[in-house]
Amino acid sequence: MRWSISRLLLCANVLLACKGGVAQSPPSPKRVRTDIAVLEKMLVKTPNDPVLLYNLAADYAELRDRTKTIDLLRKVAELPGGLDPEEYRGFQFLRSDPVFKTLVAEIRRKNPSVVHSTAAFTIKERDLFPEGMAYDGIRHRVYAGSVKRKIVWTDATGASGDLVSAGQGGLAFVLGLHIDPRRRRLWAVSSALPGIGNNPKPIDGLFVYDLEREALAKILPLPASADGYLNDVVISAEGLAYTTNTSTGAIYRDSKEAATLQEFLPQGSVRGANGIALSDDDQILFVAGDFGISRVDLKTKSIHMLDKADPSIVDASIDGLYWFHGSLVGIQNAIHPGRVVRFYLNQNRTRIERSEILETYNPIFENPTTGSIDGDSLLFFANPQLHKVEFGKPLPPVSDLHDITVLRLELSR
Repeated sequence: MRWSISRLLLCANVLLACKGGVAQSPPSPKRVRTDIAVLEKMLVKTPNDPVLLYNLAADYAELRDRTKTIDLLRKVAELPGGLDPEEYRGFQFLRSDPVFKTLVAEIRRKNPSVVHSTAAFTIKERDLFPEGMAYDGIRHRVYAGSVKRKIVWTDATGASGDLVSAGQGGLAFVLGLHIDPRRRRLWAVSSALPGIGNNPKPIDGLFVYDLEREALAKILPLPASADGYLNDVVISAEGLAYTTNTSTGAIYRDSKEAATLQEFLPQGSVRGANGIALSDDDQILFVAGDFGISRVDLKTKSIHMLDKADPSIVDASIDGLYWFHGSLVGIQNAIHPGRVVRFYLNQNRTRIERSEILETYNPIFENPTTGSIDGDSLLFFANPQLHKVEFGKPLPPVSDLHDITVLRLELSR
């Protein structure tokens, strides 16, 4: 979904992100009105869907229609779900509007802060602007990708280093990261988004690193005929990678026989496909999309959005998505300034029975994006600060930035 911080979705040839991602040129009114028509048609069936109403408000905000935007956000504020528009860049023209301020205050009054996490790691490279993270439970290292086309590591002692230097081997903007612990491999999503630099030429695909040798093992590029860009990745017990293509809604996977990634699910399968997780038996793939989490049967390739037992459950706009003991844990950062939500599934893993807000309105949050499971905890970035990046322009001065904090959130409390 184009409002997401981390999806950085190429939509109408415009690079957009939620809390201050990039808008190099405004989307055409025609395209915005086309999206409005789609959303309004969807709302006929579910007129009180807060996610659809929020997205529709964001469209009218693109057209600078204050009255319509405020009317829609008022409906969002009245509905359950706690959607919070305050930090979405598209609503910036309303920041000083007293009605907008009142709506945000009311939303936050109904949905107070929840803070249970503790600081676990610190990355002192303030201008790293990480998106993807992976945790190595053997070396006890956090690996972080970067808009600077590199991968760094740090540990609890404060030691740090570059696993991959900037642009090495054609590495592009590093989004999703995932460690295959059995084979000691780190899988990294490389996305050649505009404005990240062309020296050396960036490659769209998956880069695989041998963690013991700290060396590149292989590159699996997107096929030359493929559109869009990759976002997140998950690895099965067999060592097979599945990766999302956010701008097309396709899912790709690696193949032992092919030198490039192979299409597993075609374009349009999961609109805004982003975070991705596997059930513990490797039978079900869960893919976070624009309007909810989809369930993919790996044997039949059948796709169904998870049902919800309660309309107050909001599983849309998830960035990082993780399987944890029969439930899903997601970092939600587009229709909200950032929160961690746990979704409890039924036995058949077809429906969300209930959800729980585990962390929200933490005062150090600045675009929480992704994380990694460590035992009974979720490690996640508190403040990647991606909203301060403008692609194609120099990075902001270090003096305007903060050290990157990785938080630990106990999931078995």
